[in-house]
Amino acid sequence: MTVLGVALVLLVVCWGYATKLQVRSDILELLPRDSPGFQAFERRLERVGGRATLVVVCESPDRAANERFIDGMRASLDAMVETRKTCVAACADAACKKACGPDLVASVESGTKDVRAFFEANKWLYADLKDLEDADATLERQIAFRSGMVEDLFDETTGEHALGMDKFKERWRKNADSKDDFPTGYFASPDGTQHVLRIMTTTTGMGGGSDEELLRRVERMAADLQPASLHPAMKVGFGGDIPQAAAEKDSLVREAVVATSIAALLILAGIVWFYRSLWSLLLIGFPPVFGVGCAYAFATWHYGYVNASGAFLGAIILGNGVNYPIVLYSRYKEFRARGMVPDVARREAVWNAFRAELVGSTVASIAYASLTVTRFRGFNQFGVIGFVGMLLVWLSMIPCLPAMIVLVERLQTRLPAWMRERPAKLAEDGSRGTIARLVGNATERWPRVFVAGAIAITAIAAWRLPGFIRDPWEYDFEKLGSKGSRTSGPAQWSHKADRVLSGRMNLAGSLVLVDRPEQAAEVKARILANDAADPAGAMIDTITTVSDFLPGTAEQQTTKLAVLDQLRERLTPSVMTKLADDEAKTIREMIPPETLRTLTTADLPGLLKSRFSERNGTIGTLLYVRYKPSVARNDGHNLLRMASTIDGVRLADGTRVDTASRATVFAEMIRSLERDGPLATVVALAAVAVVVVIATSSLRGAFAVILSLVLGVVWMVGGAALLGERLNFLNFIALPITFGIGSEYPFNIFDRSRLLGGDVTRAVKLHLGAVALCSYTTTIGYGSLLFADNQALQSFGKLAIAGEIACLLAALLFLPSLLHLLRRPAPQASADMAAPATR
Repeated sequence: MTVLGVALVLLVVCWGYATKLQVRSDILELLPRDSPGFQAFERRLERVGGRATLVVVCESPDRAANERFIDGMRASLDAMVETRKTCVAACADAACKKACGPDLVASVESGTKDVRAFFEANKWLYADLKDLEDADATLERQIAFRSGMVEDLFDETTGEHALGMDKFKERWRKNADSKDDFPTGYFASPDGTQHVLRIMTTTTGMGGGSDEELLRRVERMAADLQPASLHPAMKVGFGGDIPQAAAEKDSLVREAVVATSIAALLILAGIVWFYRSLWSLLLIGFPPVFGVGCAYAFATWHYGYVNASGAFLGAIILGNGVNYPIVLYSRYKEFRARGMVPDVARREAVWNAFRAELVGSTVASIAYASLTVTRFRGFNQFGVIGFVGMLLVWLSMIPCLPAMIVLVERLQTRLPAWMRERPAKLAEDGSRGTIARLVGNATERWPRVFVAGAIAITAIAAWRLPGFIRDPWEYDFEKLGSKGSRTSGPAQWSHKADRVLSGRMNLAGSLVLVDRPEQAAEVKARILANDAADPAGAMIDTITTVSDFLPGTAEQQTTKLAVLDQLRERLTPSVMTKLADDEAKTIREMIPPETLRTLTTADLPGLLKSRFSERNGTIGTLLYVRYKPSVARNDGHNLLRMASTIDGVRLADGTRVDTASRATVFAEMIRSLERDGPLATVVALAAVAVVVVIATSSLRGAFAVILSLVLGVVWMVGGAALLGERLNFLNFIALPITFGIGSEYPFNIFDRSRLLGGDVTRAVKLHLGAVALCSYTTTIGYGSLLFADNQALQSFGKLAIAGEIACLLAALLFLPSLLHLLRRPAPQASADMAAPATR
C-alpha cells in the first residue's frame, strides 16, 4: 500500500503540474538555436520585429459606417500604443518597463490619406525630368510666340490653350494618383462595402504568446465598438499571419486532446477484451498514465512548452508504454493458469519477464534518445520527452504492478463471484487462443514458405528504395500544413483583405534586412544578379526599397528643381495678367511652389516610413522581394533557391550581409533534416543492434532478431516509396522509433523460446496474444495522429502504423520460421523455466 500511495501522490502532482504546459506551433521552435538561419532571424526580430500581419476586415453596405468603424479601431490602437510609450518613458529600470507590457505593434495602417497628400504636394518632383523639360520648353515657346497677343491662345494654328500646360497638368495628376490605389484615403473595395485595417506587428506570426495577446486585445477593441450599432448588417473578421497561426494552434491542441482521449479509450477497450476483465484496466493502465504525466511534468519543468511534434506525444507514450505491463501481467496470468499460487506467480512473472521488459524499455528509450543527438529541435525535444516517459513507465511498473495485483486480488475476495476476475486458462497444448495455435503450427510446418514470402516482399519493397534514399524528403509544403486552415474563418478574411489591399501599396514579399541603409542599393543589385544567374531561371519579379518611393537621387532631384525654378520664373505677373480666368486658374495650379526641396526618406509619409524602419528609427535597411506569380512559394526546392539567392550576399568591399526571411528559415529546416535525419537513423539502429546482441547472448538469436527488424523497416520504407510518400520534419521520427519499438516484438518471441528451451512453436502459442496486444496499443497510439488536421502529423501516423504492422508480421511469421530453419537440437529446458512449470 505504501508503494501505491507514493505512486498515486506522484501521479496527481505530476499531472497537476503538467497543466501549465504550453503548446507552441511556431516553426522556429523546430530549428536548432545555433543554426545560421535561426540566428539571422533572431537578429531580425531584435531589429524590426517579426513583421507579421493582423488585418481587421469590416463588411457592410454602408461606406460611411465602415469608415467610422475603421476610425474607431485606429483610435483604439493608437491609444494602446501611446499608453505603452508613455509608461516606458516614465520608467527608470528594466523591471518597470517590462511591467508596461510587451511592444506588440510596429505600425497601424488604416488608409492612405497622408500618402495621397504627400504625393499631391510633391507631384512636380515625381514627374519625369524629360517631361519637366518639355513643359518648360513648351511654356517658353508659347510665351515667346504669344507675347502681347493673348487672344491668339485660342488660335489652333498659332498657340495652345493655357500655354500648352493642360496636357502636362493631366499627366502629372495621373502620375501622382498612380502612387495611391485608394482615392477615399481608406483601404476599401471600390464599392465601399469592405474596409481593411492592417496592423504590422513586432511578432513572428508563427504562433506564440505575444501573437495571441495582441489578437485578444484587437478582438476586444472590435467588440467594444459594437459594430451592429454602426450598421445592423456589419460583420467583422480577423485575418493575416497571427489569426491563422492561432487557428492552427487551437486546432492542434483540440485535436491532441480528442485524439489522446480516443486513443486511451480504444487502448483500454482492447485490454479489457483481451483479458476479459475490467480489473485489467486498473492494472495495465496505471504505469503508462503515470509515465505520460511524469513526461509532461518534465517537459513543463525543462522546457515550459512542447512544439508541434510533441503535442501528440502523450498518446504515443501511452500506446508504447502499455506494452510493458501487458507482457508482465500476461506472464503472471500464464503462471496462475499453470497452478502457481499468487505470491509465487508474481515473483516468477517479474523475474521471468524482467529481461524482456528491460530490453524492451532499453531499445524503446534508445529509439527516442537517438533523436536527442540531433540539433534539430523538432527531433530533439520529442526524443527527450519520449525517453523520459518510456523510462518512467518501466520504472513505475516494476514496483506498482505487483502491488496493484495484490490489492486487486484482496478486493476481489470481498466481492460477489460475478465481479471477480475469471481465472486464466491454457489449452491442452499450452496455447492461448486459436490464432496463436494456428500461427505457431504453421510457422513450424512451413518455415521455408514464410521465409521465401518474406524475401519476396522485401525484394518488391526494395525495388524503389535506392531512388527514395537518395532524396527521401517532401518538398511540397502544401502537403505538410493544415488543410482546415485554408478554409477556416481567418483564411477567408485574409483572402478578402488581400483582394482589397492588392496594388502598389501592398508591400508584399519576403522581407530582407541589411546592416546599413547605404548597402540597400548594392544588396538589391547583387540579389538580382544572383537571381539572374540561377540555372533554373529567374524567380524575382521586383525588389522594393524605400528609395523607390523617392523622386530620384539627390542629384536628380536637384536637376528637377532647377527646371522647376526656371518654369516658375517664366510665369511672371505680366504673363499671368494676360490670361483668361480659367487659364489663369490652370496655370496657378501648375506653378511649382517655392517650398519644393530635395526629399529624403525622412520626408516620406508615416505609412511608407514605418514599412522600411527598424525599431530604433533607422530607415532604409529593409527590402521587399516580390517573386513572380508562377513561382510556387510552397515548393521546398524553390525555398532553397530563394535562400541561396538572398542569403549571405557579398558586397564589393568584401562585407557579407546575412539576410533573414521566411525563405531562409524554411530552407534551414530542410538542411537540418538532411543533416540530422541520417544521424538519428544510424545512431538508433546501431544502439538497438548492440543491445540486442548483448541481450540475446546468442549470435543466432541476434541475427534473427535484427534481420526481422530490418525486414520490417524495409517493408515500411519500401511501401512508402512505392506509394509515393515522402519524409518530412515530423514523420521522419517514425524511423528511429520503429527501430526501438519494432525490435521488442521479435526479441520477446525469441526470449520466450529461450526460456522454453528453444521451443519456438510453444513460445509463439503462448506469447502471440500479448505481442499482438502490444502492437495494437502502439498502433492506436500512432493512430491518434490521423485525427490531426496537420498533414505532416497525419503522415507521421501513417508511416508509424505501417512500420508497426510490418514489424509485427515479421516478428510473428518470419522470425519463428527463420528460427526453425536455424535451430539446433534443443537442450533441456532451462532451470528458470523448469521450476515454474512443475509448481
